Amino acid sequence: MTLAAGPVGLAASATPALAAAPAPSPPQTSPPASAARTANPSTPTSTELNSQVERQQALLAEQEAQLATASQAAAAALEAFQVAQRLAEEAARVAAEEAARLAAAQQAVVAAREQLAGYVGSLYRTGMGTNRFTMYSSVLDSENPEQLFSGLGMASRIGGNQGNALVALDEAERAQTEAAKRAAEADAAQKAAQAAADTAKQAADALVAQLRDQVAARQVALLQTQAAAAAALAQEQKRAALMAQAEAIARQRAEAPDAAIDGAFVPRPSADCQGQDTKGYPNGQIPPAALCPLWGTRAQILRADAAAAFNAMSKAYAQEFGAPICVGDSYRNYDEQVAVAAAKPGLAAQPGRSNHGWGVAVDLCDGIQDYSSAAHRWMASNSMLYGWFLPGWAQQGGSKPEPWHWEFAG
Repeated sequence: MTLAAGPVGLAASATPALAAAPAPSPPQTSPPASAARTANPSTPTSTELNSQVERQQALLAEQEAQLATASQAAAAALEAFQVAQRLAEEAARVAAEEAARLAAAQQAVVAAREQLAGYVGSLYRTGMGTNRFTMYSSVLDSENPEQLFSGLGMASRIGGNQGNALVALDEAERAQTEAAKRAAEADAAQKAAQAAADTAKQAADALVAQLRDQVAARQVALLQTQAAAAAALAQEQKRAALMAQAEAIARQRAEAPDAAIDGAFVPRPSADCQGQDTKGYPNGQIPPAALCPLWGTRAQILRADAAAAFNAMSKAYAQEFGAPICVGDSYRNYDEQVAVAAAKPGLAAQPGRSNHGWGVAVDLCDGIQDYSSAAHRWMASNSMLYGWFLPGWAQQGGSKPEPWHWEFAG
């Protein structure tokens, strides 16, 4: 279903053409109009047909405005989800690091206790130092060794390796307590960040569903306007030819939906790429083998889920415009980010922070880079249905307008 402005123009041109056509003068012997209506009540008058077209045009304009509002809301929601998800991933990384530090601190406590236990065993076997044996045993049994000898100068009085063992155990216990606190805080931060990301995802899903309803409503209004315009023109033969042509195209697309573009790009990338998990790689350092190619492009790659969504969108786009979405740039490794930043200072993102480096951003071409083009309008109306959006800063009137830069929410 075409979402561009072509069919609207058909409806707009239909009314003037019909209004300009003079009504034939009936013979004097013809019955009045009311009698003709009674004889054939299913035939509408030209005035009724014009009114029907005007009503459908008003409905279409209303749906256009609702669609524009829904598109902006969906894009903003997807952008918010992308940011929240990135924060959740960073919080998970910090939590993992703190958990590793806690495990190391726990191992250090075990080692310190084992060393002190060795002295206790030696004292017991030799029968020497009964007081020290009792003291060390108390330290080992205590949940908080610091309380037993803090402020008593015990380590300095004992001296040597035995005093060092007590100090080491005290320091290990302190480190474990601090590590446990940091790990708990990091875990809580991770859960909070993930909850925020989940909430943002739910909001984005709801707004994308709303957008889908608006697209469907616009399509219905468009179809109604086309039907009203066709009826107003009253060109039955031409309408029959157009319908026959439409049916033939529909059959052709149903039998071979990619026939119009197969072979346009050789070789065409595989559509069943599974990719790899990219979470462990820094920005701009994802191996190309872990990414997936974009359908109908040359050497353009993205993260697997972003590529799959883009390819589905590109096929829908091709049904409307006869060719896949034109992609000028996609994943950029770190060196490429450095080169772009040097070539376009103030325009490109800081190397290591670009969404191109995560494999979730593309720069598009072939008219999409023009806000006023039919291709850009199609993207603005449909991209969110596939998880893609134009960031707020890149939109017309944004802080850095870039109509070519589109991102995947994830």
